[in-house]
Amino acid sequence: MEPRPRCSPAEPGRCLSGPRASGPATSVSRLGAAVAELGSCPFAVAAVLPAGGCGERMGVPTPKQFCPVLERPLISYTLQALERVPWIKDIVVAVTGENMEAMESIIRKYGHKRISLAEAGVTRHRSIFNGLKALVEHQPDSELTKPEVVVIHDAVRPFVEEDVLLRVVTAAKEHGAAGAIRPLVSTVISPSADGCLDHSLERDKHRASEMPQAFLFDVIYEAYQQCSDYDLEFGTECLQLALKYCHTKAKLVEGSPDLWK
Repeated sequence: MEPRPRCSPAEPGRCLSGPRASGPATSVSRLGAAVAELGSCPFAVAAVLPAGGCGERMGVPTPKQFCPVLERPLISYTLQALERVPWIKDIVVAVTGENMEAMESIIRKYGHKRISLAEAGVTRHRSIFNGLKALVEHQPDSELTKPEVVVIHDAVRPFVEEDVLLRVVTAAKEHGAAGAIRPLVSTVISPSADGCLDHSLERDKHRASEMPQAFLFDVIYEAYQQCSDYDLEFGTECLQLALKYCHTKAKLVEGSPDLWK
């Protein structure tokens, strides 16, 4: 992949290589009050859910996003949680071609609204990138429009509340990127090449990166356009892409204990 030219920090709404432009900062409390009063967000928000996994790590033949919980596919609960948030205008789900028909059936059966489908890639980052492209590439019969802020969330994390989404989205609006975090439960160790302990991390100094995450759309889209094939194949952290390619430091937001998958 040939490197793309980095965008200039002078371009509004694009990725940043220095301090953000001066001006009045958007207040999280003001935005929260506006959402509470009007039931809407003062800027356009969409969500992208990568759902192209095959269930390999879980060791089951059915991808975990389609596994039934109380006779209902897990992904349906996640969509329901996002649909309860009226200010998320569009929800794009990236699924594999072989599961596209099954996903359409779930949408019809459970009456999901505001859902559009994109074809997943072979990796998580490629699936997210395809979901982002669906929001800017005009397709026939598509009513999707580019949002100012985009939420990225896992299809298998159904316990996400509007409060967490609002805090992540408003932080992304102000800082360019934001993500939910949680304290580490287990100590992380690094093994040496011979399988012995090399070193361990101080648990109190590190955090687990969770979902949801949110970004100014132009920041994360530009990051994906610039990132390497290696990142697309082996990377999993969207916040790192925004930092690496757009010099945008994510604001970390304390998440609830229910954000597990």
